[in-house]
Amino acid sequence: RKSCLIVLLVGLTLVSNGCVALLAGAGGGVLWQAGKAISEENVSMDRGVAAVHSVFRANQIKLLEEVSKTRATQLRGERRDGANVAVDVISLGPKNVRFEVRVGLGEKSGAREILNQIKKAL
Repeated sequence: RKSCLIVLLVGLTLVSNGCVALLAGAGGGVLWQAGKAISEENVSMDRGVAAVHSVFRANQIKLLEEVSKTRATQLRGERRDGANVAVDVISLGPKNVRFEVRVGLGEKSGAREILNQIKKAL
């Protein structure tokens, strides 16, 4: 009961100080991360990224942004229903990558579905 009261007081303090966006953003970030589907696969980075592109095209996910760094490529898109889709392809070695897929605000089933399609496209 005491912890509920503390959370309520902190929430009221943030709202009264104009920090509603901060509070909402923090909650959204937790939901976004909670729905992540992850898998490690024995493929090259290039093949992994190509599989993601193939799944985006097949599902008519509009590619909004693709950022490649030394050991990772981040692909951000939008489904036809407006839900955000994010796929991170992270190199773990020459023939080993990790896929991290997020859809909407924590849509675990949507993330798993896209991840399964990526695995089939490999």
